[in-house]
Amino acid sequence: MGICLSRTIPVRDLFTGLFSGRGAVASRESAPGGCHHRLQSVPNAECGVRSAEFNSAFRNPKSEFTLVRLMRITAYCPPKIWRIFNLLALFLCGLYSAEGVQGAQSVENPYPLFKHDAQHTGRSTFLGAQKANVKWSYPTEDHIISSPTVGGDGTVYVGGMDGNLYAIRPDGHTKWFYPAQSAIFSSPAVAQDGTVYFGCRDKVLFAVGPDMKEKWKFRMGGEILSSPTVGQDGTVYVGNWDGKLYAINQEGALKWTYQTGDSIVASSPAVAHDGTIYVGSRDRQLHAIDPASGKKRWSFQAGDKVDTAPCVGPDGTVYFGANDGILYALSPQGEPKWKFETGSWIYSSPSLGADGTVYFGAKDGKVYAVSPQGQKKWAFQTGDSVSSSPTLGSDGTVYVGSWDGKFYAIGPDGQLKWSYDAGASIASSPAIDAEGTVYVGCDSGKLYAFAR
Repeated sequence: MGICLSRTIPVRDLFTGLFSGRGAVASRESAPGGCHHRLQSVPNAECGVRSAEFNSAFRNPKSEFTLVRLMRITAYCPPKIWRIFNLLALFLCGLYSAEGVQGAQSVENPYPLFKHDAQHTGRSTFLGAQKANVKWSYPTEDHIISSPTVGGDGTVYVGGMDGNLYAIRPDGHTKWFYPAQSAIFSSPAVAQDGTVYFGCRDKVLFAVGPDMKEKWKFRMGGEILSSPTVGQDGTVYVGNWDGKLYAINQEGALKWTYQTGDSIVASSPAVAHDGTIYVGSRDRQLHAIDPASGKKRWSFQAGDKVDTAPCVGPDGTVYFGANDGILYALSPQGEPKWKFETGSWIYSSPSLGADGTVYFGAKDGKVYAVSPQGQKKWAFQTGDSVSSSPTLGSDGTVYVGSWDGKFYAIGPDGQLKWSYDAGASIASSPAIDAEGTVYVGCDSGKLYAFAR
């Protein structure tokens, strides 16, 4: 079986690599519609299909425990059989409909990638939640480190450390979930045709249609913690623990790989308007790569590991943070423009406001706002480290989570607008849909939706 992380491990320890494997079965928990599931740890000896339980559940499809029982007896089936029962369970609970499996997105995806767009600006075109109004929360079994994304029909996609990719309707009900059977740290990417790309710790990049059908999967050399980015031509770019950046076409065929000097752990590649691909590595460098050949254009040496995702401005300026506590701004040619020192490890990826202000968090618990010239505008103090990357609403509101268990909405002037205590660390980065609902994952295993 794939790796499944123990809920007892706090989010700060996930970043230090303290992982454990366990099995899982399903049990019922209240949620919108009463049909959400949660997975509970069980010994491997209990694994397997229980035909008697299945026959009983199938004969009584109106039972409130039908979904749970079908999930339980198929928890350790082969993947293809698992998906069949997954669909059947959703049919019986009335959560699966023709409306939910359209083959293509009808409108532009409102938040399709980690940090919103291929340049990783983190800037939404929609006005987000104006107060701490929880619309719903969706429970999974284990931590959510993955950042949610939103498709054109409003479906919210997020990966779980329980090994499932979840597709959730805007009302908080399950659309479907895909069992990758390995912990998902990577945030899903939604292409314009509705294909969802995501990686897992079992070294596999998946391409899944909006109808939950697997299109293809590509095995890499190491674990995938980096979030995929989709280029204008549909090419999928993703970093890997083996130190390579992979470029894969829409059919799942390898175009090229680019080798860095160390692991690409969490840095998600950014694609500039001229097509240049930027990615950070634990070799302490930011790499600029030609999209056609996969060859290096240049690299810049930082003072420590680069685990953040770079952000590219409209003038081609590249912003990124490193573990040396410095936010760097480079020209498109790789020349330093300025640097801003925090004195604290930076794992939060920078976002770029419409006025050129750069926003990011640091281990010192602060959310920083830095001017286009590299001067501090303000710093907002949270109660613990900030590894969540800020998302910006159309009015400039900065949405970000903290390890103190709170989700913050900060005005562009640095003043708190509102906060919500989720009760567990937040490393996930927020997304905003077309209705202004703000989504973020939590170490408790819940995905929260805050209504505008």
